[in-house]
Amino acid sequence: MSRRARPGSVGRQNVPRDQWLEIGAECPHCGERVTEEMVYSWRPVPDDPKLLLLWCPDCGDRVEINHV
Repeated sequence: MSRRARPGSVGRQNVPRDQWLEIGAECPHCGERVTEEMVYSWRPVPDDPKLLLLWCPDCGDRVEINHV
């Protein structure tokens, strides 16, 4: 059975910045740990991002992480 979610779906999580930098976050689709190395876009800037965009290496889905 495929682990992929429907095409075009985006998993979004709210994660405290300190927690994200220390341990990463979990992909909401497959549970894979996603980390800072997987980020392809920081918005607005890497020094103080509010939104991170990345791809999960396990299921291939896009994940958005909001820093709270």
